[in-house]
Amino acid sequence: MIRIGEYKDVDQGVKLLEQHRMEFDFGQFKEDNTEYYKGLMEAIAKDKTAIISENDGVIDGVLLGMKIPNLLNPQITQLHVLLTWVNPNKRGSSIFYRMNKMLEKEIKNHKEVKDIIFYSIPKTNINFNKLNYKEFQLMYKKEV
Repeated sequence: MIRIGEYKDVDQGVKLLEQHRMEFDFGQFKEDNTEYYKGLMEAIAKDKTAIISENDGVIDGVLLGMKIPNLLNPQITQLHVLLTWVNPNKRGSSIFYRMNKMLEKEIKNHKEVKDIIFYSIPKTNINFNKLNYKEFQLMYKKEV
């Protein structure tokens, strides 16, 4: 079942964020961020900008978004998808595509949102061009 995330998902969402952190850790996560993750999940639940794939009470996919004003034009609100995760056993299935379809449908209820931004996603075979997304920019990181 694909649905909008709710407050009841916060605890399981925190566990999934930790799982995602372990899978895609590039060395930037050294501290225990459990309380921060909980606050983040609560804010996303309040904003109704998470899409959940759930089967038999277990979350097997999630898109976590946050509404953020455009940095150069704050009159424009964008939905930034901060995290895309599908259970490794379900990757290659249609879960991501079904979650994305619901995200695009539901975000129309957020009249102020003008764009959906997906951050660079490592290790993916998702064809964003097929979904009518255009490559926008790349990110580079340097530790100082």
